[in-house]
Amino acid sequence: MTGAVTGRPARGVVVLGTGAFAGALVRSFAHLASGPATVHVVSRDLGRARDLCAVAGAHAALAGTAVGFSPHALDVPGGDDLRPLLARVRPAALVLCASDQSPAEMRSTPSAWTDLVRTAGFGVTLPLQAAVVLRCARASAEAGGDTAVINACFPDAVNGMVYAAGVPVLCGLGNVSSLAMALRAHLGVREGSRLRLLAHHAHLHPPPSPAEEALAWLDDRPLGDVADILGLIRARPREHLNEMGAAEGAAVLDAVLHEERGYAGHVPGPRGLPGGYPVTITGRDVTLRLPPETAEGEAVAWNTARAELDGLVVDRHGTARPTPRALRALRRHWPDAPAAFGPRDLDDLRAEQLRLRRRLRGLPSHHSGEGPDTAAR
Repeated sequence: MTGAVTGRPARGVVVLGTGAFAGALVRSFAHLASGPATVHVVSRDLGRARDLCAVAGAHAALAGTAVGFSPHALDVPGGDDLRPLLARVRPAALVLCASDQSPAEMRSTPSAWTDLVRTAGFGVTLPLQAAVVLRCARASAEAGGDTAVINACFPDAVNGMVYAAGVPVLCGLGNVSSLAMALRAHLGVREGSRLRLLAHHAHLHPPPSPAEEALAWLDDRPLGDVADILGLIRARPREHLNEMGAAEGAAVLDAVLHEERGYAGHVPGPRGLPGGYPVTITGRDVTLRLPPETAEGEAVAWNTARAELDGLVVDRHGTARPTPRALRALRRHWPDAPAAFGPRDLDDLRAEQLRLRRRLRGLPSHHSGEGPDTAAR
């Protein structure tokens, strides 16, 4: 194990994934942890897990935090069973940062598949995000203990489907957190509790209409220039937003592990709700901290409507429905694509989408110019 842990017994954290977001999250947690913790990094590639643990251990040593790191080789998306590790470690939190669809593909490897995702909206990839998350969340429940499941894979939509399947998910990471952190930096706001932002994953990109823009309040007063500020933020390299969201994610993780710490910020998908919200987190208690005179039902309805910008809406029963535009784009390549599906359909749809993606990746992209991508979770 990399890094020394001293004092009271360390609380375990299992992080699934070693991609850009997972790496930034683990390194940030090495600096921010307010008490002892052991982070178990799980990857299909043991070498990548070892490398991340080594560099995170160096960060912890430099920061003087009592965080240790342990690598594990498991191909969970490929079918390996996560339950034995969870039963042995009994972590305080399971953080899911690995899915079948890398957000960075939209920029790095254009093809007919990425053209489809651009046209239909990122919601078309829901089965490639949700199937692994649901399986891992169920594995956590079956392994026993009181592990908090935290999902960083398209949580704005995925968490609602998983929650409706009867598997609790505490919250997500990234997306609204990334935008809120960037807003705070732009405004020079140190205290996260002063800012309240309602924003969906789709707001990583400018919406078609100003009326569909994210909503923000500073010290309970509406921010009138939020669109202009977000325009500046969206123009930055997407990996910068990723890093900001990961730093906020580390603060969330610290609040879950150490109740005395607390967190006042933003997360997507709290308690399975669609989109992102301002929240407070203490241990396993997540509470919305909405602006004055904004009811929870109003905020949820607002985020549900903005989900259409991603091409797919998940209702409170966990049923996902692509928008007409998204369904037309999908059925050009997959004539039998369903107009609605639920948690029980995920494994079959995942297999079908993996086959479709293999075929479309072999065809060239016809997209020209810069368009929406999804590199920040």
